[in-house]
Amino acid sequence: MLGTHLLVAATVLATGAPAPAPRGPLTAPAPLGPLTAPAPRGPLTAPASRGPLTEISFAISQDQVTQGSRVVLAGYAGAGDSGNAAPVDVYFRKTENDPYVRIARTTAASSGRFSTTVTAVASGDYEVLYRGNQRRGPASASDYLAVYTTRTVTRLVYAWTATRLQCHPVCRTHGPELTLGTGPVHLSFQRDCGPTRSGGSLGFTRDPWNKHETGDPGWRDFKDGAGPVEFDLAPPERNGHFYLTWSSVQRERGQATLCDLKFTATQTANEITYV
Repeated sequence: MLGTHLLVAATVLATGAPAPAPRGPLTAPAPLGPLTAPAPRGPLTAPASRGPLTEISFAISQDQVTQGSRVVLAGYAGAGDSGNAAPVDVYFRKTENDPYVRIARTTAASSGRFSTTVTAVASGDYEVLYRGNQRRGPASASDYLAVYTTRTVTRLVYAWTATRLQCHPVCRTHGPELTLGTGPVHLSFQRDCGPTRSGGSLGFTRDPWNKHETGDPGWRDFKDGAGPVEFDLAPPERNGHFYLTWSSVQRERGQATLCDLKFTATQTANEITYV
């Protein structure tokens, strides 16, 4: 038995192959450890730009003007109080359906302030386009201007006519409630009671009792009732009504006195038309 073991050992040594290592007891593989997230790439950043965000403000010096007026377009564009110098183009369009057309060019100072003056021809939108520079990006803003024309017109305020009135001892008329425009009211008053004596008063008042005193600018008193007359009233109140009272002397006992009375009130006003 001993010789057999030695022979096997000699054979192994002669071939030069190493003897197999003893396997020993089986063990579990080494643990992989906890799973971890990949390392972050760092914060996302916006692509490089010209500088701080460009701000812009813009306004027209007036909201509405008469046609042909000169208006100032002014504003600010940039970031901060310096480094904002750049061209500013001014565009105009009459309606939203029209394209903008460049009408002027000005320059923003280093402070960002800019202004220019234009002639108002028609209503529409004005847009300013700040072109920016190497440190400031472009920006734009707009404002609306209303442009109008005026003309003087004469408007009828109220008219009243009556014929063959029996004004003995007195006849009266009370107009509807009205609101006058600004300025005086022009009256054209016609009265004819024949050869008999007549007289009365005509005015504009808020008083429901139609009272007035001598010299009231909203009234005219007539002691002599003959013929037509034109005059102006300047009522202290714009809301009220016209009131006429008229009386005549009986021609002969038992004979009626007949009067034809008429007055028309007008005012002049400035009519505005937007262009």
